[in-house]
Amino acid sequence: MAEESRAEPEKETQVDLEKFLNVTVVVSAKDGRKFRGKLTQYDGHMNLVLEEAEELSSEGPAAKHKLILIKGGNVSAISV
Repeated sequence: MAEESRAEPEKETQVDLEKFLNVTVVVSAKDGRKFRGKLTQYDGHMNLVLEEAEELSSEGPAAKHKLILIKGGNVSAISV
């Protein structure tokens, strides 16, 4: 019989974002961009929905968005 390779499942970091719902947050993306907006939804993969969001640059707001979705794999930090 062939030996089965059993890899241990990756441990997901559980982040409780419930306390940040409907609060304005700043999300830093792994590519260096930052977004500020009201966190209205999230899921277990840390996908985030921000409403009335703006992309920030060193000169100030770069672009405004009514709604944006940021994939959890692209999130490096969330601050209030």
